[in-house]
Amino acid sequence: MKKVRELLARVIDKVRPPIVIVLGSPWPVTQLVGLLSPAEIVCYQMDLFVAERLREKLAETGCSVEVSVSADLWDLPARFETAILPAAAHSDRALKIDMLEQGFHVLVEGGRFLTLSEYERDTEFAPWHKKIYGRCGETPPSPEGRAFWSDKHGQRARRRHSIRFHARSPAGMSMTFESWPGTFSYGRMDSGSRAMIEIVAAQPGERLLDMGCGNGTVGCLLAPLVAPSGEVVFVDSHARAVALTEVNARANKLTDYRVLASAELSGPGLEAASFDRILANPPYYANSEVARFFIHRAYELLKPGGHFYLVTKMPVQTIPEVVDLFSQVESVENRGYTVVVARR
Repeated sequence: MKKVRELLARVIDKVRPPIVIVLGSPWPVTQLVGLLSPAEIVCYQMDLFVAERLREKLAETGCSVEVSVSADLWDLPARFETAILPAAAHSDRALKIDMLEQGFHVLVEGGRFLTLSEYERDTEFAPWHKKIYGRCGETPPSPEGRAFWSDKHGQRARRRHSIRFHARSPAGMSMTFESWPGTFSYGRMDSGSRAMIEIVAAQPGERLLDMGCGNGTVGCLLAPLVAPSGEVVFVDSHARAVALTEVNARANKLTDYRVLASAELSGPGLEAASFDRILANPPYYANSEVARFFIHRAYELLKPGGHFYLVTKMPVQTIPEVVDLFSQVESVENRGYTVVVARR
């Protein structure tokens, strides 16, 4: 959002503190904080990694505001006069709607939800605002984007946006999973994860790590293979993913498991050389930075002789990084994906 500061400046008179800034990448959020300071501001994020980068950016500019991380916006107290959503043009549509709804529950009576859309001809936010808040003000289209605002009046029941889907484990068990906006593979079983699961030869008693677990489908579906004496550990930097994985693990009656929140893939439960198998389906934005990080941490966390599985559609970029670390590496083509299998 290159012009978010200019867009907010057009409607700055509609902002009253205390303010919560809802999600957004570190750079645009820092721009908003700079314009709104010294008002009382809380920056809400779902991801520990993004939150830490945001704290660094804010520190660079000399801004001192609270950065709060939780699975849901409505986990914050209902004390804010203004909630601001910086909405990038290509960000998650379902998550935008979810934040509009949850924002209602953190505002005081008469509080205002303000959406800053970088899309000049945005026609979606006005109907969403009206459906939730009743009325909506808006700025005309401009090169900076459009702003939409609505005020809270009365009460509204909380509504969890959730889609359920079913998947069958390699052991033949049918499992049901919830998925929430903002988490990986919302509303469906990811094809890449399925491709990876189908070639994992997990054995009873093994310790598995679902690295970047998302909604927990990979670890849950493989759990019956390591039962009854094995353990599945789930880890993600995303607070909503961690909460959702716990919901799905319980719903599918897993017993020996742990769900951990960590941006650095470290801490109790993530000791070096402690896993027999590690499975990863990382995102590949930002020049595959996350994939490279996963590869290096997997090498450190695996036992000697342990196996690392990574699914990708970018094998040319990924395989050389794996070969540099692991002693044995092969690739398997399945369902249109490359599954890299490496042995430490």
